[in-house]
Amino acid sequence: MFKQCKLINIIISKYLAVNGTTGEGKSLTKEERKEVVEQWIKVSKKRILDVTIILTQLNICSHNYYILESVAKKLIFTRFCFTDALVHHFAEIAKSAPKLPFIYYHLPIMTGVELNMEDFSYRAQKEIPNFGGVKFSSKDLPDMIGVVFSGVNVLFGCDEQFVGGIAMGAHGGVGSLYNFMPKVYHKMLALIKQGSLPEAREEQMKGQRLCRVMYKYGNLQGGNVAALKQIMSYMGVEMGPPRSPMRECTKEEKEKFKNELKAIGFFEWI
Repeated sequence: MFKQCKLINIIISKYLAVNGTTGEGKSLTKEERKEVVEQWIKVSKKRILDVTIILTQLNICSHNYYILESVAKKLIFTRFCFTDALVHHFAEIAKSAPKLPFIYYHLPIMTGVELNMEDFSYRAQKEIPNFGGVKFSSKDLPDMIGVVFSGVNVLFGCDEQFVGGIAMGAHGGVGSLYNFMPKVYHKMLALIKQGSLPEAREEQMKGQRLCRVMYKYGNLQGGNVAALKQIMSYMGVEMGPPRSPMRECTKEEKEKFKNELKAIGFFEWI
């Protein structure tokens, strides 16, 4: 973990999210999630400016960090069909850390919750006193711009559409690719701010090329997170095997994967 923290710091990232989708948070036990959070707080001291904690109630809310809630007090399979029910559900959870901003993680591809987030945002602002915004990981940009205009913080979670997300008003991003190619995304953001959209699209295309290779091996391994871990190993940071039902690459797959990354120029970008 210290090695990963050092790598993140070296490649310009000052913020991180812990126990998220890429971190396999939903596959960890409550005790494991708590240990991961505590270790990150320990090793990131004076290196990372903010640690966003993605968790359920772990009784560590005394730490001065944001809480980004993606699930309820326990793993549930309810697919919310009404905005009222979703707001009520998270209002109860947000009470556990009333002095910290509560950010809803909108990830419909995983949760199956396809409710309009603009409506949710307006309702949440009325009923959740510490509602801070949305991590928007849907590709529905017309819905996202509505959340932006509702007046809350919006962090875009689709690495493949970063340019579009920022152009539509997102205040920043939280993504998997930032673990190993943040330089590309920092440059992308700077180019957007300069109004250099053609050049920003060139940087976005690097992310697209990486994703096409990563998705290929993610499909073979049972999930993209497994492929992301493999990419980290090429950078000298061993993340360990993914949780079942995902699997590690075979020796032959590791070699092919690395060669395909070389072919698109990945190791020159980082």
